Amino acid sequence: MEQSPRLSLPYVQPAQAQKHVTVNESFRRLDALTQLTVLSQTIAAEPSAPAEGDAYILPASPTGSSWVGFTTGNIAAFQDGAWVEITAIEGFRAWVSDVDQLVAFDGTSWAQVSGGGSETAAKFGVNTTADTTNRLSVKSDAVLFSHDDVTPGNDDCIIKVNKKAVGDTASHLFQTGFSGRAEFGLTGDDDFHLKVSANGSTWNDALTIDKDNGFVGIGQAPSEKLHVFADIGRIQLERPSGGFIKLETTSASQYRLNAENSSGQAIIDINPIPSSTDTSIIRYFRTTNTTGDVRFDIAKGNGASSINHRLRGNDDVSSANFVCNNNGKFGVGESNPGAKFHVDGGGALFGNPTGGDKGVGTINAQAVYDDNALLSCYVFDQALDGVINAAKWDSRVPDRVVAAEYDDDEDPETGELIKREITPQKLEPRQHEPMRKFFARIGSEYDPLTLDGYAKHWREKRHLTAMPNEITFDLMKGLAAGEWIQRLVETVEIQAVLIEELNQRTKSQSEDRRGEQRT
Repeated sequence: MEQSPRLSLPYVQPAQAQKHVTVNESFRRLDALTQLTVLSQTIAAEPSAPAEGDAYILPASPTGSSWVGFTTGNIAAFQDGAWVEITAIEGFRAWVSDVDQLVAFDGTSWAQVSGGGSETAAKFGVNTTADTTNRLSVKSDAVLFSHDDVTPGNDDCIIKVNKKAVGDTASHLFQTGFSGRAEFGLTGDDDFHLKVSANGSTWNDALTIDKDNGFVGIGQAPSEKLHVFADIGRIQLERPSGGFIKLETTSASQYRLNAENSSGQAIIDINPIPSSTDTSIIRYFRTTNTTGDVRFDIAKGNGASSINHRLRGNDDVSSANFVCNNNGKFGVGESNPGAKFHVDGGGALFGNPTGGDKGVGTINAQAVYDDNALLSCYVFDQALDGVINAAKWDSRVPDRVVAAEYDDDEDPETGELIKREITPQKLEPRQHEPMRKFFARIGSEYDPLTLDGYAKHWREKRHLTAMPNEITFDLMKGLAAGEWIQRLVETVEIQAVLIEELNQRTKSQSEDRRGEQRT
């Protein structure tokens, strides 16, 4: 072996001439590596006028006549007027003068150990390995931060998490399997947030506290002192044993929510607080404070004998969208219903009839008015033309318009009620079903458009072709009024055809008799 194994110091060989050359080469190498100091580890351009003994840790892509052939991470030392490349070995330590740092080579790259006037480290791991993202990493069952009782300090213990700008994040993140599940702090702004996640990617803002006023928002940013937003699910306030839940303003004349009164009754009281003569249970509840309020009112006020349940859509206390009074009478658009069910100002609409609203004083219901467009003369088409044009009659049947469904929602900024579409409006295509049932009977054993066939049918079946018999008729469900009308009209048209057939027979027989008499 002609060199030492680690520093590659040349050995003096037996009977070697000019031994001083070999010894001086070892001294040069030792001079460069012992108490190794480099001027920089970031300068990539080979200096034009280096001093004897200058050394550098080579960064990526070094340039210059000598450095261009050197390897990144190795040491370039200027000795005897020339640059020498010294291969870095794991464990080498060097002082970097331009940044006052002590660095060490781990076999791949150089990393900071300490430096400056005080002890610092670029990365530090306790029972684990730190990295450039988590420069301080601790693997432990518990971590303790305690006040300073050694120096001593001021008996406080404050953990500070600082960010650069408003849009950055300063928070505490809690993970399961290194996937985020909960986070609190300043996340993306300067308000305090508490967030949760089921998968580490989709986050739900559970609580927000406004930095400017201390308002608390549950489910969204707050616009009031306490702002609860519940898009789905419900909000529950539960009365604890021996206590009550009470929300009220500082003014006794304003509104309050009280889940228990002084007698221990579990009630809800949202009102200007009632007087001694006002025995209301719920005075009113309204969704906004402007014209257009929606109120639910259960009132027995000022000694009145009646208890009326009202839903009103505006501030006019004399009007109501619906009322149910203590006599069990229900009014829609009528504050004082005079019948068990009283609809004022329009027709009653049930189901989704194709005919639509028929106007004041009518009951518009599917299967009552729904088939009025189907009353037709397809029986006469068959009798006169011998065929029924199904496409023609289908075109006269309007498709059913299924109205869109809406739900009331609250504008998060204004607090006003807005309608949110749940399901959009759609069309249900319809065909002329009575015509199809009639057409299916034509040509059968009991043809309804022949006098003899029709007579044979009712004699044997004991019912008209368009009508159900006692066997097929469903006594529980019955038939809708619209279908009864349709079948009756169809029967009348069939009878008209048969009357005409009978008339033709009578004429024919009369002519035959007159002919016989002439002969």
